[in-house]
Amino acid sequence: MVRLRAPHPPHRNRGVAVIVAMLVVALATAAVTAMVSRQQIEIRRTANLLEQDQAYLYGLAVETWGEEILRKDHAKSAVDDLTENWAQLPPPIPVEGGSLAGRIIDLQGRFNLNNLVVNGLESQPDAARFRRLLELLGLDPDLVQSVLDWIDPDMQARFPGGAEDDYYLRLSPPYRAANQAMTSPTELILVAGYTPKIYQALAPFITALPGHTPINVNTAPALVLAMLVPGLSADDAKALVQARAQQPYKTVQDFLNQPAIQARLRQNPQLQATLTQGISVSSNYFLIHSETQVGRARVFLNSVILRGNQGNEEVIMRTRGTV
Repeated sequence: MVRLRAPHPPHRNRGVAVIVAMLVVALATAAVTAMVSRQQIEIRRTANLLEQDQAYLYGLAVETWGEEILRKDHAKSAVDDLTENWAQLPPPIPVEGGSLAGRIIDLQGRFNLNNLVVNGLESQPDAARFRRLLELLGLDPDLVQSVLDWIDPDMQARFPGGAEDDYYLRLSPPYRAANQAMTSPTELILVAGYTPKIYQALAPFITALPGHTPINVNTAPALVLAMLVPGLSADDAKALVQARAQQPYKTVQDFLNQPAIQARLRQNPQLQATLTQGISVSSNYFLIHSETQVGRARVFLNSVILRGNQGNEEVIMRTRGTV
């Protein structure tokens, strides 16, 4: 005889239904939470991008401000020195949602690494200057060799300390020597023998500009002045900087007439010709550096400006970060 099972009690069916309903609600809640979370991330990402764009536009505004300052300076005087308006550091300016700050730096107050090679050949006066700069910083003066090899067009490694493709292609990852002028001083980190620490030591005193550029003795720091003149002591270089703060050099001859320089020229009369060719009291290349902050976004913009002899200006490089 077959027995029929009694149907599930009503209360048991209701329990299953409640559990299913709770699962559905939990899954729906999790799905909604995930959707809201993703939406918040997208909103934050969009806001970050908008803030980055706004900060970058503020940086371009600082660039335009700097160009106008340099244009007015050129119309006023053919001499560039650190007492002029362009060299002053203005305070940060509040803007909607943040702040911006900017400054102008004379890049010809630094040693141009591209001076080392002229028309494909080593410039011996400039190589000697860079050697002295390395020595003044307590670095190996033979480090100049690998920079010469990096820039010159040939594949012949100098000795000691030189390096060409046969060295760089053995690195991991491998790469080749540029064999052309540098586009940025940061390129120095790729050159044999140069570590980030060595680069940081050199960075305030070097640049990479197109062609051969003289050093402006009105804006060069004391260490660069000591580099220019063999035998010039650190104290003499600091005295030259203090003297020009009171009375900037109006001509190259004004600089050469300084007692400390005259003493070196009497000891080495041949120095005057090479020194005169390598210095100036005016500049054509400037760096406009801006720091802008909008919300969480912070943008550093560096613009290298070429100011022509007629006062016309051109942005030859624009990068985020350092130059």
